[in-house]
Parts: sequence; C-alpha cells; structure tokens
Amino acid sequence: MSHVATITDAAEFDAPASAVWELLVDWAAIIDWMPGGYIQRLECEGDGPGAVRHLVTGQGVHLSERLDTADESSGLLELSLIGELPWGLQSYAARGKLDELADGRSRLTWRGTLEMNDDGPELDELRRLLRRSYAMMLLGIRQVVER
Repeated sequence: MSHVATITDAAEFDAPASAVWELLVDWAAIIDWMPGGYIQRLECEGDGPGAVRHLVTGQGVHLSERLDTADESSGLLELSLIGELPWGLQSYAARGKLDELADGRSRLTWRGTLEMNDDGPELDELRRLLRRSYAMMLLGIRQVVER
C-alpha cells in the first residue's frame, strides 16, 4: 500500500512577484541562489515548461526535476521528479503559487506531494528533509530579491 504526504511552506517577500518569478523560472539559476551548498552540480536541458534540471545535492543525491507548468499570469509553477527517484519515492510533485501583495510585496506558497511505499521512519525523515529544503529555498529567494 502506498502512502501520500503533503508538505507546505510559505513566505512573504519585500519584493514584487515579478522579481520572485524571474528566479523561479530561470531553471538553471537555482544553483546560484540556493544557500549553503545545497546543490553541488547542475546541468539543465531546455528552457521553459518541459525543461529538466539534473542536479546533485550537497549530500550526493542525484535528482532530475522537470518544469511542468510556468504560468506567470496565474503565478503558478509546477515541477515533478522524473527518472530514477531517491529515498524510496514512487512519485514527487511540487506546486508553487506566487501572489502579488500590497505595497510591492509578494507571497510564495510551496506545496510538495510525495508518494512512498512505506509510512514508517523513512517517510518521516523525508518530510523533515523536504521541510528543510523548502526553508532553504525560501531563504535563498529572500536573500536575492530583498537586497
């Protein structure tokens, strides 16, 4: 039996949504703004929806993320892990929703949904890993757009 979990995080930025959007859709640029050596190496194939970035995390995990949707007018970005999946995952997809706020501010809500065979300690560990990853992503965005 498979188990599905959803992890959500959000942050508000003292920057317009357009500045945050530029970072999110520049698929290869994540290596430049993701803090703390989170990404060791990155190769990107393509641009825009359908683009795939192959990365190696700071802990040596290989991931391939495909940009599935990038719709600036709705502020919606979706990605999925493809190829060989780590950590016992059966599937993983994430959705970012970017909203313009008053006074040139913006909010990004990030939600990941994962499916695994096991709901034991491996699932709990993966939840912790994703929460940390989302926090680092939001911090990296903040460090760039709020300069």
